[in-house]
Amino acid sequence: MISDQQLQAEETLVRLLGRREHSAFELQQKLRQRGFADTVIATVLAKAQQQGWQSDARYTEIWLRQALASGNGWLRIKANATGKGIDEQLLQQALRTAAPDWQELCFQRLCKKFGEQAPETRQQRDKIMRHLLNRGFRFDEIKAALQQLSDMSAH
Repeated sequence: MISDQQLQAEETLVRLLGRREHSAFELQQKLRQRGFADTVIATVLAKAQQQGWQSDARYTEIWLRQALASGNGWLRIKANATGKGIDEQLLQQALRTAAPDWQELCFQRLCKKFGEQAPETRQQRDKIMRHLLNRGFRFDEIKAALQQLSDMSAH
C-alpha cells in the first residue's frame, strides 16, 4: 500500500524531472525541503531510478555538455560538480566521452569575452588571465590561448 506522502513525493519528483534532469542528490534536497521523510525520499528515488526516470549518469553527461558550452574550464567544472552531488567516477566517464580540448575551449572563451585582438597592455593581459582563471582554466591553458591569440594578431 502506497502512503499519501509517498504518492505526493512521487508526483513532486516526476514534476521536477519533467522540467529538467536532476541528480539524485538534487532531488533528495528538493524533496527534503518540501518536508518529505528520508525513508519516503529513498523509496521514491529508488523507484525513479528503476523506472529510468532518473539517472545520475545521464544527468552528468547533460550537465557536463552544458558546462563546457558555457565556457568553463576543468577546475570550475570539478568544483561545481561537487556542489551538484555528481560522483567523481561518473564525471570522469563523461569527460572521457566528451573528450574536451581544454586549450581550444580556453581560446574560444578568451575570444568570446575579449575579442580576437591581443592584449596591448599588462593590465589588459592581467584582466584576461584573471577572467580565465575564474572560469576554471589552468595557467598553461591560458598561456597557450594568449600565445595563440598573439600569433593570430601578428598575421
